[in-house]
Amino acid sequence: MGRIRRVYYSGELAPIIEIDENQSRKLKTVLRAEQGDKIEILTQEYFALGEIHIAGKKSIHVRIIEKRPVNQLDYTFKVYQCITKREYMDFMVEKYSELGVTHLIPVVSARSFESIKSSAMERYNNITMEAALQCERECLLNILPSIKLEKIKAESDDNILFHERLGEKTIPKITSKNISIIIGPEGGFTEKEYNYLVEAGFKAYTPLNTILKAETAAVLFAGMVRLNI
Repeated sequence: MGRIRRVYYSGELAPIIEIDENQSRKLKTVLRAEQGDKIEILTQEYFALGEIHIAGKKSIHVRIIEKRPVNQLDYTFKVYQCITKREYMDFMVEKYSELGVTHLIPVVSARSFESIKSSAMERYNNITMEAALQCERECLLNILPSIKLEKIKAESDDNILFHERLGEKTIPKITSKNISIIIGPEGGFTEKEYNYLVEAGFKAYTPLNTILKAETAAVLFAGMVRLNI
């Protein structure tokens, strides 16, 4: 049996909903959906099954057949990610979403980029939505406003700092379902930043005896943690 087409809907579910132009274009041109086809609709709160009722030139109307609340995750996985170049951040946002990170907090550090534009946040949210649809996740990655590194607090049960040199030479043992990790920028953390994070309650680990690019570390270490939650 083939995979049912899936789209995201940002409004409130009604008996008949109108899919926006971008999602309608995706349904028609990419997913080859036609009138009468069944599709899945993901919203912030619900997961629904619908049937294409009207397929217009610019929009598609869908009749909702059934719905249920989205399946909530039984863990919290926060990633503090120091801000990098656009292409690297886009990649990391996509992979964090695919891997099941629940919260992403962009971090301003001494060697990171200093801010994130509103247009970038909009792009990140679109990347998150598309990644969730692609890997059939129901809970979207929650991207929070950026924070300065010196404002970070170790508020989770497990708080992990991945460092290229100064951490314990082992894979961290995950002991809870409430985890935070922090990934540095290209060039890593300064000594002052490292000391602050350790004093704040993050435990440092160096699982590999090699220096990784920031985007490689993001995927590897987030995946490492996710496999053990």
